[in-house]
Amino acid sequence: MIKIKVLGALFVVLLTMTVGDAIWFPFVPLSDHTMARDISPSLDPIGRTYNFSPQDELAISWIRFARDTRSHQMEWRWYAPNGQFYARTFDVVPPKDFTSGDWDGNVWSAIQIRGCDPSRMPGQWRVDVLRDWLKVQTEYFTIDSQVVTC
Repeated sequence: MIKIKVLGALFVVLLTMTVGDAIWFPFVPLSDHTMARDISPSLDPIGRTYNFSPQDELAISWIRFARDTRSHQMEWRWYAPNGQFYARTFDVVPPKDFTSGDWDGNVWSAIQIRGCDPSRMPGQWRVDVLRDWLKVQTEYFTIDSQVVTC
């Protein structure tokens, strides 16, 4: 009987975690994430992949959150294959819009590959994604080395 009460209480907490715009414990409603080559006008990823070439224009880190009534600060920290910090970018997940029914917050960041340093830095890269200064996701992706044939 005690187990049923504990499970019931946990269920109630899970259902009401974001009531009143309060988050009761570190919970981030992450619903999708990927690396991609491009972004559509509706902010969806195009060309999902974790393998890039030196000829690719961008390596994009894309993430979707269920939105609440507050805006949230986003940060991406990009790391080169040798583990050294490469770049840092920022964005905002806007608060949900009750009039449009838009409940998803799609945000993204990118590094330029073609013609820039990453095209000459093959190997496994890493990008850490932070929401309100807490890490919520790490993506690993590869930039292949360029092979020139004679």
